[in-house]
Parts: sequence; C-alpha cells; structure tokens
Amino acid sequence: MILKARPPWADGTGEVRAETDAYEPPATGSSRSGSGRRLSSRDIARAAGVSQATVSNVLNRPERVAPATLQRVHDAMRKANFVVNHSARSLREGRSRTLGVVALDMANPYWGEVTRGISAAASTRGYSVLLGSSEESREEESDLLRVFKEHRVDGVLVSSIDLASRSLRDLDAHDIRTVLLDRTDPSEVHSSVSFDQVAGARMVAEYLVALGHRRIGFVTVPHDVWWSGERSAGLRAGVESGGLDPDEVVTEEIIATMTARDAEPAVDRLLRVAPGITAVFCANDMIALGVLKQLSVRGVAVPGDLSLVGFDDDYFSELLAPGLTTVRQQPYRLGYRAAELAIQGGAPEQVIFEPELMVRDSVRRR
Repeated sequence: MILKARPPWADGTGEVRAETDAYEPPATGSSRSGSGRRLSSRDIARAAGVSQATVSNVLNRPERVAPATLQRVHDAMRKANFVVNHSARSLREGRSRTLGVVALDMANPYWGEVTRGISAAASTRGYSVLLGSSEESREEESDLLRVFKEHRVDGVLVSSIDLASRSLRDLDAHDIRTVLLDRTDPSEVHSSVSFDQVAGARMVAEYLVALGHRRIGFVTVPHDVWWSGERSAGLRAGVESGGLDPDEVVTEEIIATMTARDAEPAVDRLLRVAPGITAVFCANDMIALGVLKQLSVRGVAVPGDLSLVGFDDDYFSELLAPGLTTVRQQPYRLGYRAAELAIQGGAPEQVIFEPELMVRDSVRRR
C-alpha cells in the first residue's frame, strides 16, 4: 500500500529552476499557458507576484516561507493546474524525496497514529511516503526493506523485529538513512524514537500495588517482541519496589499475537492457572479489549470482580465501559519526530519519550 504524503497543492513534489524543466498536466485541467507553452516556475512566480527563488523555496523548503506568501503561491499553482514532475526532479537531484515505512501491525490503531505523524512531517517537507506492514514477520520486514532499497528511498523508518538483520545492514551499505520506530538501538548506529516501556509498566505495577492488588495477571506476546520483554521487566520491577516478590505476584499468559481475538481464550487459561488474581495488566489496549469482552461473556465484572489495565491509550480506550486505565504513549508525536530525523540526517540520535498513566474507571481498590 502506498500512502502519499505531499503538499496539498501538488500531485508530486519537486523543484523548478528553469523553463526547460518538464511538467506534465494533471488528468483534468491543463498546465499550459494560453499560447500552449508549458508553464514553469517563472510563470508561477509572475502570477503570484514573488521571485522565482521564492517559488523554489515553496516547493523545497516551505518552512522558510511566510504563511501569507506560501498561500499566495499555492493559490497561483492551483489556478494554473500546475503539477510538478517528480521524476525529472529526482533524476536531477539524485534523491527521491520519499520515505519508506515498515509498521509492525497496521490493524492496531497505535500504528495508524504513528504513520499519521510520519505523513504529516513528510508532507510539510515535500516528501512522499511508501507504507508497508510487516505483520510481525521477519520475512515480510525483509521483503519490504528490499523493495524500499530498490525504490531508492531517501530514508527508512522501521519497527524492526531483528536489529541484526542483513536487510538493515544493506540499507546502511546503500547510504539510506534508517530510523528505528518504537525501540532503541543499543549500538547507537541508527537514530531511534521510542517510549520508556519499562517506566510505563512500572507505573502500572506501582499503581496496582498501592491499591492493594497482590495477584496480577499479565497478558502479553512472546518476549522476543522487544517491548513485551521490557514491559514484563517494568511490571516486575514495580512489584518489587512495593516490597513484594514478583514471582508470587505476577502470572504471565503468553498469546501468539497482539490482537483482541487471541486475547479472548487467554482469559480462561489465566483464571484457571491463577484463580486468585485481582487485576489483569494487558501489554496493549487491543489485548485489553479482547480480555474485557471475554470477562463480560463469563459474567466477570470490571472493575467490581477484576481490575483491568492496558497500554498505549488507543482512541477507543476512553470510550469503553468502563473507561480503560492505560499507559499513554503519544504515537503521533513519535512518528512525527522519527520522520524529522529521517529527513534531516546527521549523527544518530536516540529519542526517548516518557509515558503517562491515564487513570480511568477499570481499576478499583482491593
């Protein structure tokens, strides 16, 4: 799937510097003058009452242009049905002004927000976005990275399953800037933008322990998914900080994927293995959604009989009945900052945002 992130006044992106630059008209309308001559940036500059250099900045560095001037040039382009020839411009500059994105699971609203942030940052800088979802598969991730390399993208933003993969090394060998999404790079070879997963889960544990919970179920995916291991570690650290033994308090239930559907049968197993639990912490809100549904089917009231906590603060979390207590991560902000790093280049940066506990109605004191 291709997600086009681009300025609203163009069907592509590019820079126009001379009359000889080739521009093709859109499917409807025309980008020719009344005499039949193709329009150039000089014509747009004349129509907008600005210099040709200003038009070039609008196309390539819009952040340098005053809002009123930017709007005037946009209006002139719309009126002329002016469309930029992206291919010609890419050949001239030797770069594509395209970012490739590998999300972990596009069915999860969290990743929808991440890619929305990426798209917004890319659009303001005249970049397009190629978007793919690995579906938590190493093979699919490798295929997507190969495709992006073949398309000669300028940068790749990837929620990588395997930091040691050959596919990531190949990007480095081809000088394609790589930014890791939602995880850190211990080697600091690549830039990364993530949240403090351990701190978020620790907040949950300390909150539950303070409310008197002494048996906590944890529904998550295998720990080879990096954030699952980190959230497990944070949960156990938070329990231990309350003077309790994590081995006695925490019971983990591992499910195959981070979906509501896989979470539903986990409820029966968890209640059978740990019948005395008073709270369930889910590794993300989609899992919590499945757990909540199954508890309702079984006649288990939340929070009356069992408290429930999620992680991510997806859009639906506050709409549930009861509203879901969860950890907010701000994925839009993560995506936006990651795209900025991919576009600007430079020395690798490790950006870590702090999470926030969103207390709602799904937890009660014991």
